[in-house]
Amino acid sequence: MKTFKVWLLTGLLVSLLSSCTVTFIPSDVSISGRVRFGIELNDVISEFRPDRGSGSSYRIGDSIGFVIRTNQSGYVTLTEIDPFGNVETFGRNIPVGMGTTIINGPDARSEFAIGSNSVSGLHRVRVSFTPSPTDLTRVTYRGIIGEDGWTNIIVTEVRPYTIRDIAETTYFIQ
Repeated sequence: MKTFKVWLLTGLLVSLLSSCTVTFIPSDVSISGRVRFGIELNDVISEFRPDRGSGSSYRIGDSIGFVIRTNQSGYVTLTEIDPFGNVETFGRNIPVGMGTTIINGPDARSEFAIGSNSVSGLHRVRVSFTPSPTDLTRVTYRGIIGEDGWTNIIVTEVRPYTIRDIAETTYFIQ
């Protein structure tokens, strides 16, 4: 009788759960920490997210900005990897003050927008912080494909600085 009750309960539980849908929504992923990417990072970035929140959705033509909070002034580079592994640059050497900065574009005269050639799906964005501008001739993000290439180029760019940090966030394009 006891075995029958266990099977009955198991059957009921399976039938109830089979009609459920479990959805995973990625949240903000911070990469800052003591050792990551094979280099030492500082805890300079305490917040990094899209202006609508981490994991939020955007459509072609929408403006997109990023909120960053740092504990010192410096410069940031924003890069992203799309669902196919293509790496793009939002902007390099964008000045940020200590505290919260909203970055709406690579400079005060322009804004970021989801372009017509953007692909649907999950996009991951990394911000790298340095206390002074990086050398734009030292690395290029153009033509970089894949996670390893993306990570290696960011590490190459920030390695010369003793104060450096990297954080990551996500957004979706519908």
